[in-house]
Amino acid sequence: MTVTGFKAQWRWLSWVLMAIIGVAALIVGSAGDGGPQSDGERMSQLASTIRCPQCRGQSVAESNVAIAREIRGDIRTRISEGETDDEIRQVYIDRYGRSIVLNPDSGGFTGLVWIVPVVAAGMATAAVGLAFQRWRVQADSLRAATEEDRELVAELRRDRS
Repeated sequence: MTVTGFKAQWRWLSWVLMAIIGVAALIVGSAGDGGPQSDGERMSQLASTIRCPQCRGQSVAESNVAIAREIRGDIRTRISEGETDDEIRQVYIDRYGRSIVLNPDSGGFTGLVWIVPVVAAGMATAAVGLAFQRWRVQADSLRAATEEDRELVAELRRDRS
């Protein structure tokens, strides 16, 4: 195997390994801990997704104003009564409007807001990679042409002599 063939094979293999590591990291990162949450953990997690109606940019878990304490107590009561997280969130959406939820929907137009930048970044990365590949091919062909020119000049000089 030639050196350039080995380099090309290693370059291809390094990209494959990087893709495998990226996919593995995504799988590990998206996997939950698997265990059921306690009521306190559920309350904390749910309170962190509901915006404080009085504060700017804070969840009811972070805020310590009276309304936030009331909402945390109400969440705790609703959890102990057996309501699901979605049911509890819906109560607050009905009461305060959709803006009370800090986590946006993942469907519809809002889903596009989350997906489009990721797709655009991937396409930009691919475009830059293709541009570098094209430049590398052009540089290699220029080197080959330059070498041919040198050989031709050397041959012409020999013929003159």
